[in-house]
Amino acid sequence: MEPKMGGFQFTCFRDADAKLSKLDRFLHNPCFLDIATNVTVTALPRELSDHCPILLSNCRRNFGSPPFKLFSSWMLRDGFEKAFITSWNSFVGFGTPDQYLATKLKHVKKGIKECRAANHPKEEANLHNHKLVVERLDHEAEKRNLTEVELEQRRYSFKKVAEIEKLKALDIKQKSRIKWAVDGDENTRYFHGYVNSNNRKNGIDGIMINGNWCTDRWY
Repeated sequence: MEPKMGGFQFTCFRDADAKLSKLDRFLHNPCFLDIATNVTVTALPRELSDHCPILLSNCRRNFGSPPFKLFSSWMLRDGFEKAFITSWNSFVGFGTPDQYLATKLKHVKKGIKECRAANHPKEEANLHNHKLVVERLDHEAEKRNLTEVELEQRRYSFKKVAEIEKLKALDIKQKSRIKWAVDGDENTRYFHGYVNSNNRKNGIDGIMINGNWCTDRWY
């Protein structure tokens, strides 16, 4: 496997025919990612040589807080629409139209995050309780015939478990964006390696400014 490379796209420049090529590179096996989760490669300026020196690094540059991620499953959960409308209508701000909109979206983001932070523990507790009900009634069914009330209770709890697990699976699917995650393989080592690989590919470790590779945080 080859980590992504920043700085220059090519590492070799031959003056004779003005040919660019990528001859220098780092290769690693998948196990290396277990100990170097933030590995990146930077092609440094070639200066007097016809080859760029390449630098392997395992540190993540701090470019501020990560962007806000809105999961599609949140829109299917109870309370999301109310939290969005309340945050949208309660905002009071000023400034130019673009500044006003940006600040308003931050206010809405804060309201959604607070709603999710409050509802997530309740959802987990609800899932745990319904699983206990199904488990208890399954044990009872091995000893005796369940009553109609108990059967209805088990059907209801089983339905709620399936609904909550489906929403959690949607979150996993959105994180991974791979087909086999739908089949419930979210706990495999390959899955976590794939997600970490996507995070490395999507991360920004620097930016090219006037031919210079800049890794300093700036505004």
